Amino acid sequence: MIKMADAGNFVYQCARDAHAQITQLSDFVSPTIVAMWNLRWQVRGFVAEHPDAKQSDLVARFALGSGFKGNEVKRACVDNSWEDQEERFASILLTNSIAIYEDFVEQLVGLTLSGDAKRRAYKDLQYPNAGGKGFQRAYVALGAPEPILSGVFNSPAVRGRWFSGSNLQNLLICFRFFKETRNALTHNGGRATADLVEAYDQFRAIATETDLSVKEVPQHSEPIEGCRVALSLRGMYGFSDVILRLIATHDANLSDRSAALGEVDRRLGKIRGPARSRVDLDRQQKRIDGLIKRSGFPDAVITGVFKDFLRDTDRIPQYWI
Repeated sequence: MIKMADAGNFVYQCARDAHAQITQLSDFVSPTIVAMWNLRWQVRGFVAEHPDAKQSDLVARFALGSGFKGNEVKRACVDNSWEDQEERFASILLTNSIAIYEDFVEQLVGLTLSGDAKRRAYKDLQYPNAGGKGFQRAYVALGAPEPILSGVFNSPAVRGRWFSGSNLQNLLICFRFFKETRNALTHNGGRATADLVEAYDQFRAIATETDLSVKEVPQHSEPIEGCRVALSLRGMYGFSDVILRLIATHDANLSDRSAALGEVDRRLGKIRGPARSRVDLDRQQKRIDGLIKRSGFPDAVITGVFKDFLRDTDRIPQYWI
């Protein structure tokens, strides 16, 4: 069984899973890139010393015991350039990062929606606001805020480092550019489409660190319709940061909806045993904070209404103030 990377605490389990999957993707791809770089160096050195070496010699030298035939060793390490392989690694990161985000969105909207409403919200959470469509329409479809959770997980005092609420519109404009890049790669033979060019025109207007709330704008190239799309490996790592911010921001913005209340009711444990004794307010607060953290939720503001909920559901003793 593969151990899931620790992604920190989120209100929605699907957000926690998605953050962990992005980390896991990077943890796999990054050392694989390093391994390929070193394999290329070794194979090229071997071929330089033994220019008459056959494919079977390379397989015996570099693939024996791996469980693979290894017939691609020479093509991968000698015939293909490092720049080509960097682009292939970039494509792996791009395709998988988008798939992780799409899965997160589908699971999130599926907590409370179904049918056409679910499909519309799933799509809207992948688009900036425009013409009455986009993420804000999805937020409305996901229901009104629950008073119990008002200000608990989404107040400025407890938002995590990935939260980028004021930049969400721009982050989704960035997402659209890279998703259209993915679409061109997978559905149009790697050639830029009119949709990609349009998405780029919108993206380049906000492609700054400030507008995206990132340390570095994901590296990218200007697409030309009908021409081959180019990818930057460094740019894909930057795009992963955008995905992480989108997930965390949706998680916080929707942390007071009915689906979030369902997550709290399902995952939040209770204070048991001696810890339920009569203690002063400071100790009560510390024990509640510990309960929230142990249950995998982010830091919280324990409002009066939320504390009533904790008492009513026997998460904390009735006699705690």
